[in-house]
Amino acid sequence: MKMHYSMMMLVLALTGGHAAAATEDTCRACHTLTAKLVGPPFREVAARYKDDQQAIEKLKKSMLEGSQGKWGSAAMPANVGLTPAEADRFAHWVMGLNATNKQ
Repeated sequence: MKMHYSMMMLVLALTGGHAAAATEDTCRACHTLTAKLVGPPFREVAARYKDDQQAIEKLKKSMLEGSQGKWGSAAMPANVGLTPAEADRFAHWVMGLNATNKQ
């Protein structure tokens, strides 16, 4: 429970106090901040795309359409119900983790 509370507080801090959309909770079924579950941790995603100028667009596309083969054999399904605006905000949040990785 402590980890869940810490992640929630980090999300609130990085999104200016705006809670993540309910549909973003589906991401957390397979991803955590620091440990691999089914998919890679959010910090690892941020680190991989750190120098990629198209990172936000690539992450949004993966969230909205799904992807396969980027992180091994597991496929990421499309997040039905996630709006493009929510995907954009969440992609920016993920990439914003690079700033906190330096600490």
